[in-house]
Amino acid sequence: MLLDIGTVLAGIGLAIVGFVVVIVVCAVILALLAAILPNYEGRTAAERPEKVETDGEPSPDTDGDGDTAA
Repeated sequence: MLLDIGTVLAGIGLAIVGFVVVIVVCAVILALLAAILPNYEGRTAAERPEKVETDGEPSPDTDGDGDTAA
């Protein structure tokens, strides 16, 4: 017979192993990037200048979301 059951099962097993290897490699790369790159939220909070209030009136953006429309 051209394709016996052993060859079919070996092919399916090889495909599953390849899929798992790709997922593990992607997870390792993402973990390394997370360890190397700085936290995005922490970096922007550190770079954000302090708001200066003038004449005792609060700044228009009191909730800090960047939206000044009421």
